[in-house]
Amino acid sequence: MKRRIFLKGVGGVALATPFLSSIAEQQAKAQAAAAPPKRLVIFYTHNGCLTNRWFPKVEDGALTADALAGTTLEGLTPYVSKLLVPRGFRSLNGYAVGQSIDPHDQAMGSKLTCATIDQAKSRYATAVSLDHVIAKQINPNKNDPLVLSVGAASTSIKEILSFSAPTTPFPANVNPLTVYTQLTGVFKSGGGATTPPTTPVGGDPGQPPAPTEADWRVARGQSVIDLVRADLGRYQKLNMSQVDKDRVQDWLDLLRTTEVGVVNNGGGMTVTPAACSSGTAEAAPFNVTEMLVQAASPTGKVTAGAFAGGGSAEGDKNLATSFTLGGDMMLNLIALSLICDTNRMIMMLYPGYVVFNWDGINHNHDHHGISHRTGDFSVGGSCKVAGVLDMILQIDKWYASKYVKLVSLLDSIGEGGGKLLDNTATMWLPELSDGAAHNLNNLPIVIAGSAGGYLKQGAVVNVDSKAPGFGNSEGSCKDGGNIGNTGSQGGNVPINKLYCTLMNAVGCTDESGNKVSKFGAFDGTGTSGGITNPGEVAKLTAAG
Repeated sequence: MKRRIFLKGVGGVALATPFLSSIAEQQAKAQAAAAPPKRLVIFYTHNGCLTNRWFPKVEDGALTADALAGTTLEGLTPYVSKLLVPRGFRSLNGYAVGQSIDPHDQAMGSKLTCATIDQAKSRYATAVSLDHVIAKQINPNKNDPLVLSVGAASTSIKEILSFSAPTTPFPANVNPLTVYTQLTGVFKSGGGATTPPTTPVGGDPGQPPAPTEADWRVARGQSVIDLVRADLGRYQKLNMSQVDKDRVQDWLDLLRTTEVGVVNNGGGMTVTPAACSSGTAEAAPFNVTEMLVQAASPTGKVTAGAFAGGGSAEGDKNLATSFTLGGDMMLNLIALSLICDTNRMIMMLYPGYVVFNWDGINHNHDHHGISHRTGDFSVGGSCKVAGVLDMILQIDKWYASKYVKLVSLLDSIGEGGGKLLDNTATMWLPELSDGAAHNLNNLPIVIAGSAGGYLKQGAVVNVDSKAPGFGNSEGSCKDGGNIGNTGSQGGNVPINKLYCTLMNAVGCTDESGNKVSKFGAFDGTGTSGGITNPGEVAKLTAAG
């Protein structure tokens, strides 16, 4: 039942129903039957990290505050009971194995497709990406996933993670104003009306009925009780017993509880204290107004030079604004999109070829060059950038603070007796493990939220047969000199299995309606062999 239809009906019977003895029981059953939707949100960052600083101190077992203390993930301590850290996963096709292609191109194209990439100049993936596969099954009206980023719009394989079809990129939206405008269309009535309509229901045969005042009030997130407030006031002034007065008030309380926060979820009803309305958007913790969205949106195209770490002062200014105000606004808009249930498959990508010059970070080399320890595109050799490990750690902590912000937002929104975070799997997924090693094994991954109780919580789970280790990211570069072996030998379970687990967690099925047991074209490091280790990882589930 759609929200507006439900509330129009509620408004029409608001005065009569206190005396219908079965209505409370029916309403209670309706709420119990309407489980909140499950969603997947992917928070994606480039160039790896200092893995030995990033990982919790526990490699397998219960996750505690002590295990996060002093690590990059320390800011997640308040949510430790809602975290799952899967250890031991590896992305498809290691560099120079199977396909000898630029490791960043390989990591991007294969990351969410588990397929090889086209060796032509574009180097796009040869399969549909995970986000589109999931969106097609769980999104209202099978909408495309919501893919967001900051900085300059790009169709380069180095910034493309989403593919709607083989070799067909799905570029990220970098303009918060565009996302906000789409949401305000949901806030308003179907025709975009911002004032109460006066046209009565009816019209030409075969045409949809004209919007009513109830439509308008519902679309604005306002109360349908207001429609009958005058009659209600006169009714309550009637000479009636205290018992009858109490019955009327009890019904109004029940009506208000039912009405507030009923969100259209594509055929069902989800009761949540956070209504999909402009009022919710403008209130804390979102503070999303048109003026603030415009301030956070790009004022012009960021130059190619600025995107790569140089360029004009105006270009740098736009990039800093996009990463800070723009990025934070995108996180707010993600939360609002989930509240309004406009999308259940959302990705937030941060570009990797930028110079960090904001929020107290003042670098002279772009993130990609810093991750190499050389300040440029060269691989190996000497550590040319003084204090480079501290620079990497600064970037790691900055990204961690943004992930914490997203998790905090979703955990602040009540839904179905819990929090919106509880019904979502919010995963921080990296491009690489270590930026100098370019390794795709032993990936640093964390998932907040259980997707409605499907995923294990408060745990570090090693999915491999051996301990994956913490990597050697600080290696011999710590005191200058040559770059040592910064990678790790452990952690080689195909990431396909994590994706199967997540697909099952959010309610996807295979073609026969059974649980998903296979994803991708390959799960090895070669270009042949297909899927040899299919299925989800039971250890990652609450039942496992």
